[in-house]
Amino acid sequence: MTMGKHYKRRNIFIKKDLQGKLILGYFLFVTGGCLFFIVLLAFFSADTLTVSYTNNDLQLGQTPIMLMKNVLAAHWVFIVVGTMFLVVAAMLITHRIAGPLFRIEKALDNMVAGNLNDVISLREKDEGKDLAQKINQFNLELSGSIRDVRNHSEAIADLIKQTQVKSSQLPAEIKEEFDSLFWGIEEKNKKIQTMCSAYSLRDE
Repeated sequence: MTMGKHYKRRNIFIKKDLQGKLILGYFLFVTGGCLFFIVLLAFFSADTLTVSYTNNDLQLGQTPIMLMKNVLAAHWVFIVVGTMFLVVAAMLITHRIAGPLFRIEKALDNMVAGNLNDVISLREKDEGKDLAQKINQFNLELSGSIRDVRNHSEAIADLIKQTQVKSSQLPAEIKEEFDSLFWGIEEKNKKIQTMCSAYSLRDE
């Protein structure tokens, strides 16, 4: 079953709370990993010295401190750019999660409201395509079942009318009893029709 035509989302932040948490989580995870290896390197090199030669200036100091100074002085631009790249990459990754989640929630809201004709269309690289396909398949099959119930209900209504015509030839006492039964069946059938008409079905 196809997921429908592909489309481009214009809104970057679809679920701001979720995307904010995920972006912050990615950033803290990478930053924490870098800090962990820095601390690990500092621990193993705490008792060593490093000689640094910069602009005719010879410097001597403990390895962890000297390395941090030199790295920050020489590569601070790459660190800033890398941080920005990390945030943008995390935003794009979360967009492919938050977008389908928002679309599926919207479809479920429509289902609760009785609209079964909503087809979830996701982009090729979006997550959750299997779930969206199952929801689409469920709506299609449920629409078919409700349509069958509605058709059977209409057939029952026709049978009631035909039987009422034939029961007019019965004796008065029996006819009155039959009319009471037909009235009860007809009322129940009307309730079934009302329930079926509350749904907007697929392929209608």
